[in-house]
Amino acid sequence: MLLAGATGCGMLGDSEQQGPATGPLERKVIKVGTLGLVDSAPLHLAIDNGYFAAEGLEVQLTTGAKGSANVDNVVGGTLDFGLTSYPPAFMPQAKSVAEIRIVADAVQTTEDLILCVVATNSPIRKPADLAEKKIAVSSKRGISELTLNSQFKMMSVDYRKIQYVSMEIAAMPAAMQRGDVAAAVIAEPHLTAATKAGMVKLMDPFSGPTANFPWSGWIARKEFTQANPNVVAAFKRALNKGVADTGNRDKVGAVLTKHLKIDADTYQLMTMPVFPTSVDPVRLQRVADLMYEQGEMDKHLDVRTMMLTASP
Repeated sequence: MLLAGATGCGMLGDSEQQGPATGPLERKVIKVGTLGLVDSAPLHLAIDNGYFAAEGLEVQLTTGAKGSANVDNVVGGTLDFGLTSYPPAFMPQAKSVAEIRIVADAVQTTEDLILCVVATNSPIRKPADLAEKKIAVSSKRGISELTLNSQFKMMSVDYRKIQYVSMEIAAMPAAMQRGDVAAAVIAEPHLTAATKAGMVKLMDPFSGPTANFPWSGWIARKEFTQANPNVVAAFKRALNKGVADTGNRDKVGAVLTKHLKIDADTYQLMTMPVFPTSVDPVRLQRVADLMYEQGEMDKHLDVRTMMLTASP
């Protein structure tokens, strides 16, 4: 995978061949789609601490039900920037539906950040027991499904017979209690709330060959980045200041409690991710290669074609 990322032929978009963006902002108001996950912490920190306002930007914020919804809205033009896991962002590029640019990396997984869990009284005791069962994931053919399939393959479990059911993460514990699904892949902060409610870890999809995996990022359409290079640069500067603030766990807890409505006890128990400070195409290539390996793409995608390489 690393070799593919390092040796593939890269092409730069038109905007990326220009020099650093300078001059006044092309617009003042930006439409941003986030998610109700810990991934959103740097954005909320940047908004609450006035970093976007200092850049002259007013953020009109919406929260998507899932990353794929944010991708659809970015592609459709109702969002300027969207937070999403990477597979839904790569598909429009792979299918030539739209040209997507990775504006900023959001989260890299850590151990126990996103888990496949089951109810305490579930008959499912080991990963192999999930063969031909239903598993809840946030997005069909998304990153959770890809990494689970990779783990199942190593365990000689036929993942093609597993039924993945897409739903909002917050709805997953209730779906397991009703018996609608046998297991669910749940991310923080919902994971801690689920374990407090009696859900137990079955397996970590982001371990072994998929450890320290790129989980989510901020995207925009190529046309938007070309038309608004100063806005994109200002967005990145403000967001990076929010990323810097995540070094203080108490600050992260404050914004998650405020914006995600989690209680203080849940926050104190939460596993925190890595918030990257830059976009590494070699790491992101791991996602694209896994998608190709599992038949989600009919050709290799070189993620360097999606980079903003001339960042101010």
